[in-house]
Amino acid sequence: AMLTLSLYPAAGAVRWRAAASWGQVLEEVDDRPSLPAVLRDLWREVDRNHTIFKSLEAATRRPVKYDDSRWLDPDTQAALDRLVALAARSCGADWRLTFVYQPIENPSLRVQARLAARGGVHVGGRGGSLREACHDLFRNAAGSL
Repeated sequence: AMLTLSLYPAAGAVRWRAAASWGQVLEEVDDRPSLPAVLRDLWREVDRNHTIFKSLEAATRRPVKYDDSRWLDPDTQAALDRLVALAARSCGADWRLTFVYQPIENPSLRVQARLAARGGVHVGGRGGSLREACHDLFRNAAGSL
């Protein structure tokens, strides 16, 4: 299984794309205004097209009614905001941040982060969480931009 999140500038705002894949299945949504919106819409697609939870007890854990403030903790949100500001300041209107989560055995490699921009800018980072991947990418990008 893999969850991919991307954010990019479009028409003066940041837009989001999300994709979930497992086996031969791919569900994706694009061009959403926020992380909560893209995750909510992605979940709707997955829930509409697939039976993920086999029991009623498991189904109660679905993220269908998450409040916008529940998707990220404040420290992770701050790290992501710093990355977006760095990308916008350094790369103008032509950049993309991509985060890939895979539930692999090595926890320090579960989240891969990439910043790509015109002019050959390609910087990566990784970590056991989105916040750790953001911090690693920020360190690597700050030295490269």
